[in-house]
Amino acid sequence: MKIHKSIVLFRCNICNYSCVKKWLLKQHLQIHTDEKPYKCTKCDYKTVRKQALQKHFLTHAKKHLYKKTSICNELFVCKTCEFSTQHNWQLKRHMLTHTLVKPFVCETCGFSTRQKCHLKTHMLTHSSNKQFRCETCGFSTRHQKSLKKHMKTHVPATPFVCENCGFSAQYKWHLKRHMLTHSSEKPFVCEVCGFSTRQNCHLKRHMLIHISVKPFLCATCGFSTRQKYHLKTHILTHSSNKQFVCETCGFSTRYQKSLKKHMKTHVSAAPFVCANCGFSTQHKSNLKTHMQIHSSNKPFICATCGFATRQKGHLRAHMLTHSSVKSFVCETCGFSTCYQKSLKKHMQTHVSATPFVCENCGFSAQHKCHLKRHMLTHSLEKPFVCEVCGFST
Repeated sequence: MKIHKSIVLFRCNICNYSCVKKWLLKQHLQIHTDEKPYKCTKCDYKTVRKQALQKHFLTHAKKHLYKKTSICNELFVCKTCEFSTQHNWQLKRHMLTHTLVKPFVCETCGFSTRQKCHLKTHMLTHSSNKQFRCETCGFSTRHQKSLKKHMKTHVPATPFVCENCGFSAQYKWHLKRHMLTHSSEKPFVCEVCGFSTRQNCHLKRHMLIHISVKPFLCATCGFSTRQKYHLKTHILTHSSNKQFVCETCGFSTRYQKSLKKHMKTHVSAAPFVCANCGFSTQHKSNLKTHMQIHSSNKPFICATCGFATRQKGHLRAHMLTHSSVKSFVCETCGFSTCYQKSLKKHMQTHVSATPFVCENCGFSAQHKCHLKRHMLTHSLEKPFVCEVCGFST
């Protein structure tokens, strides 16, 4: 058996990275140096990996065109979501994400997936054989990836340190990404609405809001969305399983994020306090945002009409009022708007269902939060009190 053969590991002296191939170690050692042998012929981009250069060449290729380069011969483009790749087999694998077909099924538990490699990885969960073992502490696992992640717990060294805040990282590229947080430069700009960001992946995700195509459909109710993980989140609304439970009061929910938000109701401590008005919060970022209301400084100014605001997000929203593009369209009546929030509010006019009903008086609402607010009318509790005259509400 190949798995029982003695394995020789090549280890990195800087970060304890290990591998079974000497050439992989040589390739890895380049990330600890400034050497970047692979250079783009069209711009100043450099990298330590040939695969990264090939991926970078795609940024110079126009979408929907087969543009030839010395490395990238042609692009295979998905007609549904504009995904592009150099290889036809990658496009075929990607196309499975737009279908509900999962042909690879686990005979033990019924787990199904679109890719054979995912099934192989899953099958290891049914095996008692944990062939990957940590030589330092004896930790064992079925997955090589889990062992690599575990090995980092034995590596205290983080040689790349930020001079501004003391942040440290094992890899130089982690430090480079971190350094962007200290810079006001946001080179990736949306040509439609002016949104700007520090990372190209964030711009790609943002551009989806300007595309009317919603390829991911819910088979139960017809809900459609532009992103796969939004569909996964939506699917949970059709499930009666509320797996995330609060141990304090028994509150249960389908979403881990909702449970985290709920848990804050059991925490009275709010360590970040505003010195001007006594406002307190659990998060430092919330206090920073709040402090802006005590400042007369409005650094974000509209070049078209002179509108000024304290927050960049407010200026972005304002800029849409000067745009003729109304990318959010109601499929029922044709109503269009610049804002996604306005479309959501409009869509409620087409919904007659009010599933949340008050047991005391029969009041019904479309949203649970509206019912909660209504329930206060049946309570004598008035938690908001005026410190000057004692008025409560």
